[in-house]
Amino acid sequence: MRIRRKTREVGEIPLASTADIAFLLIVFYLAASALLEFHGITIPLPRADAPPMQILRENIFRIKISPAGEYVYNNGTVPLEELQEILREARSSNPDLVVVVRVSPDAPSETVPALVARLHDENIRRVSIGMERGR
Repeated sequence: MRIRRKTREVGEIPLASTADIAFLLIVFYLAASALLEFHGITIPLPRADAPPMQILRENIFRIKISPAGEYVYNNGTVPLEELQEILREARSSNPDLVVVVRVSPDAPSETVPALVARLHDENIRRVSIGMERGR
């Protein structure tokens, strides 16, 4: 007596519509991305041939951003909301105010845009942003 082997059918997933689905997803993402609006802060940069600015010491407002992401003003840590009030008062008393921001290389990346947005809210346009030297 001979034993017959059962032939198993190999299961297949139909792939005929995969290209259609991929095409529809690409069209959807292209259409969705066209509807998105990106809001940013425009920062005017000086021209390459512009002479260096002459700034008086009494017009300089220094802010430091620590590695922990804290805003330091006058050697003390200040919350961002309080710093905005201090900036508002300084701007009202000195219209030629220049804000100098020194950022630690280890500071969280969201601290600088948050500060720049507050400066923008207070209509402070003369800003210098730089990194601290060394680590």
